[in-house]
Amino acid sequence: MAASAISLQSHPVSSHRRRISVLHLIHTVAYGGVETAILNWLENLDRSRFDPHLACFTNPGQTEQPFVDAVLKRGMKIEKISWGRRKPVWKSSTELLRLISRFDVDILHTHNCYADCVGALASWRRPVKTITTLYVWSSLGWKRNLIQRVNRVAIQNFDLITAHCDDTYRKTLEMGFSSGKVETLICGFPSQAVDLHWDEREAQRKRLGAHDDEIVLLNVARLYPEKAQASLLQVFRRLLYDVPNARLWIAGVGPLESELRALTSELNLDDKVQFLGFVQDLPTLLALPDIQVNSSTSEGVPLAICSGMAAGLPIVATEVGGLPEVIKNGERGLLVPPENEQAFLDALLFLIRSPEMRKQLGAKARAFIENEYSLSQAVRRVEKTYEEVFAKCGSAS
Repeated sequence: MAASAISLQSHPVSSHRRRISVLHLIHTVAYGGVETAILNWLENLDRSRFDPHLACFTNPGQTEQPFVDAVLKRGMKIEKISWGRRKPVWKSSTELLRLISRFDVDILHTHNCYADCVGALASWRRPVKTITTLYVWSSLGWKRNLIQRVNRVAIQNFDLITAHCDDTYRKTLEMGFSSGKVETLICGFPSQAVDLHWDEREAQRKRLGAHDDEIVLLNVARLYPEKAQASLLQVFRRLLYDVPNARLWIAGVGPLESELRALTSELNLDDKVQFLGFVQDLPTLLALPDIQVNSSTSEGVPLAICSGMAAGLPIVATEVGGLPEVIKNGERGLLVPPENEQAFLDALLFLIRSPEMRKQLGAKARAFIENEYSLSQAVRRVEKTYEEVFAKCGSAS
């Protein structure tokens, strides 16, 4: 610990004490489920007890801008910290320390590896309580696997490690972290389904190129390798032999977009597949398709899936990560083994041929989100966690 470090004072949590100041730091390259979950938490924290703040890194190419725009659209504020390809950890930690002092931060809550690394260095330079939220542990290619190994070291001395789902919780314990230092914080989800009159729904589908008699499949995910859209395209090509009136929409952005577009052309699917890019109004889009599909090889609990469940969509997804925690196979959707294109195809054909089953799965999925995976429950757990960590401010770091 640096000799010049400033010690935090121990304070009991009470109505006489000022609000607990919490600063969230995230490294983001797009606006997706993780970012949405953080904003949902911050927007719904009890302002009489908590003073929340938010910061993100400024990336090359301004890839953080969609997230920044989403923050501003919600009427919230966000601070920016310098970042770049050379990973200026010391400089970034210095800027983070300024924010910690400026907001008199009690708890620093970080998300993703670079934020964890910068947060770890900042807390070494000036003691502050630290929490990280982990989303996925998985094999994601050599570069991202290396980043995960660095992250394991960075969070060793964090006061609390939280997991996005039970699957990530179990994997964190398997890496040697103490169960007393790890807990699960579900993201929760605000039920915000859009119910369109049938004629408005048909009109909007037509604007996106879907004909009245077409079965529309929707994939909502970042265009990254673990989302496996290339495999999905192969499945869809095979599906067309049995269901020629099927159409696939892919909503999302990412580094694989040009590659996936090229594959679409190679498979002669240009007239059947549409790339929708980043979707501003996801709830309205989710009112339009017939089935949601998720072909990932690695996941936590994707909020895109929670969004589809809230919209009452029947879902076919791979049985990975935290997905079985929200989709009970055969009751709230259909789960298939990852990287098994035949199983995925069979599940799609079954649902397309079973309109009544689609209704049943969608209705039960929607009820689950409304009653068992609500945002209010998730936020209450986050608040309790902050109060517990803050109450330990006087203990040794």
